[in-house]
Amino acid sequence: MSFRSLFRNDNDTKLGSLLIRFSLAFLAAFALLLSGGYLFQNHVIKSSYMHVRDLALLTENLDMLEKSLVEQESGQRGFSMTGESSFLSYYDRGLTDYRKVSKALLNRSPLTPDFSDEINTLVAATEIWQKEHSRSTMERSLLGETIDRETLQKGEAAFNVLNVEFDDLLARITVKRDLERAKLMDRISTTLALTGAAALLTIGLYVFFIIKHIRRLIHPLAELDQAISAYEGSLEDSVKSNYTTSGELGRLVQAFHRMGEDLRRESGQLEDTYKMINALNQAGSVQDVYRQTLLHMRNLVQCDKVSIVMQNADRRFFSKAVSQGERLSLKEALLDSERDELRSMIQGGKSLLYENWEIEHPAGGLSERVYRDGMRSSVHLLLKKDHRVVGILNLYSSRPYFFTSVKKQRLEKLVPLIATAIDNALQTSRIQSLAMRDGLTGLWNRRHFDEAFARLTEEARSVGGAVRPLSLILLDVDRFKLFNDTRGHQEGDTVLRHIALLLQAYCRFGDLPVRFGGEEFAVLLPNTPLEEAAEVATRLRKLIEFDSPSPDYRVTASFGVAQLHEGQDKQELIRVADSALYRAKAAGRNRVCTEEEELNDSAESG
Repeated sequence: MSFRSLFRNDNDTKLGSLLIRFSLAFLAAFALLLSGGYLFQNHVIKSSYMHVRDLALLTENLDMLEKSLVEQESGQRGFSMTGESSFLSYYDRGLTDYRKVSKALLNRSPLTPDFSDEINTLVAATEIWQKEHSRSTMERSLLGETIDRETLQKGEAAFNVLNVEFDDLLARITVKRDLERAKLMDRISTTLALTGAAALLTIGLYVFFIIKHIRRLIHPLAELDQAISAYEGSLEDSVKSNYTTSGELGRLVQAFHRMGEDLRRESGQLEDTYKMINALNQAGSVQDVYRQTLLHMRNLVQCDKVSIVMQNADRRFFSKAVSQGERLSLKEALLDSERDELRSMIQGGKSLLYENWEIEHPAGGLSERVYRDGMRSSVHLLLKKDHRVVGILNLYSSRPYFFTSVKKQRLEKLVPLIATAIDNALQTSRIQSLAMRDGLTGLWNRRHFDEAFARLTEEARSVGGAVRPLSLILLDVDRFKLFNDTRGHQEGDTVLRHIALLLQAYCRFGDLPVRFGGEEFAVLLPNTPLEEAAEVATRLRKLIEFDSPSPDYRVTASFGVAQLHEGQDKQELIRVADSALYRAKAAGRNRVCTEEEELNDSAESG
């Protein structure tokens, strides 16, 4: 062995020892940097998210408080005007909900100090309204006093003022929530930028240190230069192998390569995680939560298949969403055997990991099918909300040992976020549905009708300036007041519910059946001309006539049909349909009339 080779090896050894010590120090500093950035960002996101959540809950409570007042006002007014005891249930339910929601609202108001005084003022205003109008009027009505029109109008005016105050406060809270959400995203972006800049600076210092010390040794510097060139792909394969397979410099190049790959992978995963957080926070429905979870989890984990299986409050699995290859399905039915397999998977109360399906995998027919499809590694995460399992998130890979305990622990940190997003979307959907449904029949109410009409008319006029056909059917139960007086209001409610069921069962897909008020119903028919709407009304008239809820009597209804024309608004369309309904009543009832002429359809002719 030559003297030159001995000298070179001695220098390489000293350089290698120095680089090893500095690399350890660098890794420690880099780990501290990433940990500090993660902890700081976690604190920022948590505090900002809690503020956004408190504002969202405040909006939800205000909506519920307003709904309870609406029920009180409806029940009080209905009872005062008609004396019917059925309105008392509306009033009592509204009063009970009001007490519960107002208490919760006052308890939560300190969490949103920007609106605390306004919330207290608004709740105090509702108490004054109840004391001066709602309760006093109801007490007088219960004592048998007749409430004059002026008193009712004063109560209605005061209630309208409250509605304006509710709408104004809700609008300002919504604006505040949007601003806080934007601040949250700005903070995330800023923290990411600062963390990235600090990481780049640390790496720069590391590279500077290496170059500074390698300059002391000409030959190791040349070797490192050639190794870096080989790493960048600028040398032949034969040259690359000399510096990437053995020796300290070769190991250093490999370490650079692994560090770069790890850094890019961690950075990409961090970015994908925050994209998923943002997408779930902006999801407007449960289906949207499913879609965003499937798409982002596949992108984040780079696995072959992702599925979400949902479980309702009574611990029954009811549907699943799947993403595999190009296929994305948001709602699939589960087989009975599949439900049993999934139930057995969560009996232990913890998430499951199967690193290699060749050694061990879940038992059952479903797992065998997945195994035949080529899956060889999986992790099954329990989606829990307040110690309640709402579903299972399943991730599969065709590579054995793709999922490890470390990867499972990282994925479990996302589980509360996904479960909370699903639960929030379910709660929002449930509240919206309740606010838009009629309490007796379960049909859509007048409020939903107004919103749907506005949306459909805008869509109808959005194509080339031409109005696509939009028709309206109004129907009224014949001699319903006499029926109530003869057979009682309870049987009358049975008739209304029965007609609602017929409308729900036999209206076409896309039609909108609505309880318009009292014994009057409406059906909104998009993309339907007058003649076709009249045929639908004729079919419904016959169904009501020949399918009464009791063999002791026969129920009939009269129908008025109208079509929206250029220049008409909602009130004009309703007026025209109501006029046709009046003509059907005047012509003998149990028949269909359109805005143009009376149809040859009635009990006598049919």
